[in-house]
Amino acid sequence: MVESKTAGLHAARAEVTARHRLEHMGLRFAGWAVRMLPFLWLAKASKPLGAIVYYFDARGRAVAMQNLDAAFGASRSLRDKRRIAKASYQTFARTMLELFWSPNITKAVARKYFTTKGLPAVPIGQPFIVVGSHSSNYEWLGQTTSLHCGPGIIIAQQLKNPLLGAFFDSLRGSTGHQIIPQERAIALMLKHLKNGGYFCAAVDLNLDPKEASVIINEFSGLKTCVTKIHAALALHTGAKIVPAECRPRPDGGYDMTYLKPLEYSPDATPAEIVQLCWDALEPRIREQPEAWLWSYKHWRFQPDDSSANRYPPYSNKAKRFDRKIAEQEGKAG
Repeated sequence: MVESKTAGLHAARAEVTARHRLEHMGLRFAGWAVRMLPFLWLAKASKPLGAIVYYFDARGRAVAMQNLDAAFGASRSLRDKRRIAKASYQTFARTMLELFWSPNITKAVARKYFTTKGLPAVPIGQPFIVVGSHSSNYEWLGQTTSLHCGPGIIIAQQLKNPLLGAFFDSLRGSTGHQIIPQERAIALMLKHLKNGGYFCAAVDLNLDPKEASVIINEFSGLKTCVTKIHAALALHTGAKIVPAECRPRPDGGYDMTYLKPLEYSPDATPAEIVQLCWDALEPRIREQPEAWLWSYKHWRFQPDDSSANRYPPYSNKAKRFDRKIAEQEGKAG
């Protein structure tokens, strides 16, 4: 099990308490119970489970509605936005149940329930980076890639409970991925790509401007700060960047689709490349908004200009955000 190999990494960083052990035991039992279920039951179970969380999570529900207002404005009705928000919770519930079910994934299971289209069209030995968003089962998009392309690498997850980090690492590594520690992640990713390897990354998480990030435009003008690591590594190693998506099918399975590798000039900046990644992924989020994680605070910062009224109420102005915008647009030295 991957968990046994990574548990020491997490336990060394934080003291393990009795509460941690109880949480770990409970989660392991839940994982065992979910793995006993037939795969197609998971999608059915996620609907009432996600709906319950939606109705009781007032704070997350408010964030989801604020995000939908910011992204779509008056182009979608209030009723439609509520439907999308609720369905987004149900999608996330399904993703988590299916993550618990991950140790059951085999090539036979993948052939039965997953249709894979456009596997990364790169020469043998060519490093590549699969990029996606937190849409539908983004967890399995990465896991099933290893069934076709061999194992990649996954950065170890750090949680307050170190035993839970090891538990989730074991699930994400159940199809063969190597788990690497966060402390040396960049160096190990660089080495892995130089050796012709690959990794998968969700590239839509919001970062502080002080971190290794760039600012991109989403949904026709909403500025947000996201990671630039994948772009910087691609420029340094010549790795191809392959946008990809996972979409649920009516029969309960998934379509895993890999798009054509991005094309850009060798002189492109990380910000330009990250924008290309988003531009490839956003149309698919617009087509199936129910699948995206709307309860997450995607726009924590807003620029100090007249367009700020588009941003959600939780969004804040910050000088470091404006400075990064100015630097990126060439308005500051």
